[in-house]
Amino acid sequence: MANTIVGFKIANPYSEALLQLGLNLYLKEDRADTQVFFQIIFDMENLLTLLKLTPVLEKYLSNPLIPDEDKKNVLEKCLTKKTSLTTRNFLMLLVDKKRIGFIEPIIQIFLNKAYEFVCLKFVEVYSASVLTKDQKDQLIEKLKILLGPQFTTSKVYYSKINVTFKIDKGILGGFIIKVDSKIIDLSLRGELDGLAKQLETNLII
Repeated sequence: MANTIVGFKIANPYSEALLQLGLNLYLKEDRADTQVFFQIIFDMENLLTLLKLTPVLEKYLSNPLIPDEDKKNVLEKCLTKKTSLTTRNFLMLLVDKKRIGFIEPIIQIFLNKAYEFVCLKFVEVYSASVLTKDQKDQLIEKLKILLGPQFTTSKVYYSKINVTFKIDKGILGGFIIKVDSKIIDLSLRGELDGLAKQLETNLII
């Protein structure tokens, strides 16, 4: 627990610095600068996935006995051609500051803050069978309406949703929608359970 708290205290200022750097670009009038912010998010998502798939990479970057130049070379090989210059410079700065060993919590904190800013919602939709592309598209549009727009004091940022579709044979029909920690039960199974509870209450009365 203590290590987690220390890691957070070290990671938080760096993640905040990257977020502010991205926001400064996002709030500019130049569309190219605006897109850089989203590219930084994509870069960090890709790097976080890579770290989780290859734990040895984080151990390598955390090893104080490995020269900084070797760590930078490894990081360069991990990045794609689409990786923004801002992301590259930030990662190299972490190496120079001896903070690259905290890269995973730095990324995670940054992504949490970035998602909150762009009002990104992660949605899971459970259905009894595979949905067609048209059904998925229609459901996504309805979810956008359901979630509604998000407002800030200076601009209007409409909710963006990342939808994952999953199969659950137990719901019989309809959908179960999970948004963050909230669950919206629109399934036939849910309706039957609700009806059963209502009948049970009526019988008791």
